[in-house]
Amino acid sequence: MKTPRALLSITAALVAATLGPDARGEEKSSTVLSPQALQEIVQVEAEIDRIEAQAIERLAVPPGNQVQQIELLGKLMLYDKQLSVNRNEACAFCHMPETGFTGPVSELNRTTGSYPGSVRTRFSNRKPQSHAYAPLSPVLHYSPGQGDLVGGNFWDMRATGRRLGNPAAEQAEGPPTNPVEMGLPDSACAVYRASQRPYRALFESVWGGKPSRSRGRAIWNRSAPDQGRRLPARRCRFISAPSIAAGPASLSIRWRNRLPATRPLPR
Repeated sequence: MKTPRALLSITAALVAATLGPDARGEEKSSTVLSPQALQEIVQVEAEIDRIEAQAIERLAVPPGNQVQQIELLGKLMLYDKQLSVNRNEACAFCHMPETGFTGPVSELNRTTGSYPGSVRTRFSNRKPQSHAYAPLSPVLHYSPGQGDLVGGNFWDMRATGRRLGNPAAEQAEGPPTNPVEMGLPDSACAVYRASQRPYRALFESVWGGKPSRSRGRAIWNRSAPDQGRRLPARRCRFISAPSIAAGPASLSIRWRNRLPATRPLPR
């Protein structure tokens, strides 16, 4: 028989799921973030929208060479807020060019250091690092000449490059599914969201769209019509802010078997 406390937790999760997509997150964010921080965030979001709109215009006549196509595709994805659970946070939110591709909100830099995720009441674990030179970093390896380890993207070794052959590629897998960053429940959701965006055709033109079992699991290929419109759609179409903001009680329902048991879900 369920205890009153368990019933209360279930009721709270169901009530949270009936709220509007941003209702709970926005209500609580105003009590966590200062007015100055909120004002700066609005300015950053407007700048992200402006840059994204300019990049989307370029899709009408895409570049003729692959290098420029990859550059345009990267820009479109970097400034795409739709790749976050609340559709409110792009990668660029923590990596704007005017601040050396790190965090642009001075009030947050002065106080918390770390930045809020798509669920604005959840902050990441550290100050956003600049990614200006990250793609140039080699795979982590021992250098006899220096007598030390060289390469990789982070001191905690979470993006060494040894798995995918590129440290930046491994790092990029993290934020979309991190509960304190972009907050999607799994990579299939990121694929589904991206497959609905204007740059899908450019992505498939650059990287190919046929199913593949190549290294790195070929995540984008799961969005091909024969697979992606079924599996990611089931997982992602109904993912909403309340299911994330409600905390572990709700997440246990929607994210079951999606996160490792040892991975904590910060409140």
